[in-house]
Amino acid sequence: MSQHFSKPNHRPAWRRAGGFCLLLCGLTLLIGCSTEKRHEWLTVFFDGVPPVGGVTNAPVVVVGEPHVAMATNAAPPAPPRPKEVMHPPFAARNCTACHESQFSNAMRGKPGEACFVCHTVMHTNFLAGKIKHPPVEEGDCKSCHDPHHSPNKKLLQKTVPELCLTCHDDPLAAGKFKHQAVESGQCLDCHAPHSTNFKGLLKQSVKDTCADCHDDLIGKNKFVHQPVGDGDCLECHTPHAGKLPKLLKKPVKDKCIECHDDLIGKKKVVHQPVADGECLDCHNPHASKIKNLLKKPVKETCADCHDDIPAKNAKVIHQPVGDGDCTACHNPHATDKKALVKKSVPALCWDCHDNFLEKAKFKHDVVEDCTGCHKPHQSKENFLLAKDVLKLCGDCHDDKDLQAVKAHAGTAGKSCTACHDPHVGKDKFLLKAGAASAAAGKETPAAK
Repeated sequence: MSQHFSKPNHRPAWRRAGGFCLLLCGLTLLIGCSTEKRHEWLTVFFDGVPPVGGVTNAPVVVVGEPHVAMATNAAPPAPPRPKEVMHPPFAARNCTACHESQFSNAMRGKPGEACFVCHTVMHTNFLAGKIKHPPVEEGDCKSCHDPHHSPNKKLLQKTVPELCLTCHDDPLAAGKFKHQAVESGQCLDCHAPHSTNFKGLLKQSVKDTCADCHDDLIGKNKFVHQPVGDGDCLECHTPHAGKLPKLLKKPVKDKCIECHDDLIGKKKVVHQPVADGECLDCHNPHASKIKNLLKKPVKETCADCHDDIPAKNAKVIHQPVGDGDCTACHNPHATDKKALVKKSVPALCWDCHDNFLEKAKFKHDVVEDCTGCHKPHQSKENFLLAKDVLKLCGDCHDDKDLQAVKAHAGTAGKSCTACHDPHVGKDKFLLKAGAASAAAGKETPAAK
């Protein structure tokens, strides 16, 4: 009787070697990867894998038996990990939504194309923007976003502004004075992360961006500084941080002169606030209800420093002074004339007073210098005279000379202007018409 022996069903040696290699590779990957990567690989091959940091060996408590807490020297439990934001395809284990296969890290299509398959609105908006963020344009979405899970919103690799500082230098390092919006780390309040139509990846124009917070700069003011009206805020201010107050790019004086370079020029006499760069003592840099962007009317602005004009005890006040029209005579910034007057006298006076010198036959020697006899702002005397008439005339005309004139007999104490015109006349002695006739009548008998 012959015996029948069945042939053993052994696997081929090459299959056994391949399985061993596969197991060895898997162990190598699990040991060499980070905790997060190991978790990803385990979830691919096994169900029920607890989340990272989850407890897998919790003690079993038997109902009806006393629970005795075991005293150990173990470290306190780690704080709970932040809740992870999961990428929907990854949460659904739909690896092929992004990868070429379930077992490949290669992405489908060119860089970025896998992302745009789902993020179609973002892709459309990105293409519509003229200015594009380089990482997005290069399809390097992973430089900012984690493709699987993240503790941060939008699956960001890091929180803002740390994420932005990965590529961009810290803008707050530029100076002592920092823009509050930047200091709070809200980069995305002003900037678009993907693309936009505005320079600097701003979400909207500079004017509108600044107005989101600084909506009171113009208000209902009638007069608006041109750069502010045009929305050129960055002409004067730096948007992130700077070395000067108000985030100015340059000191006030230097900044203003960039446009208003004709205010001083090579003029000899410069108003002290202008020379000191105190432009903002008088002007509002953004907008004002008053012409020339003044903070106050001209009269009040000048009175802040020149509070003695007009004097409180002044009897007579020059009309422009009383009206607060200081700039009718003075240049508020700089000029070549003393006292910052716009013109030399008497040309300055002719702007309001008729030029009586043009047709005059005879004129008073001092009439070319109006301020020799008149005060330009206020006076205790009529006609803004610097002194009483007799004292004023006595400065040039000695009493002994006046007494030597026969016509002066009996005129002691009388005003010189009773007979003489102080400015011009048809007579060489500047006699007024009535006084000239009287003098002629007295001289007739003597002539005979």
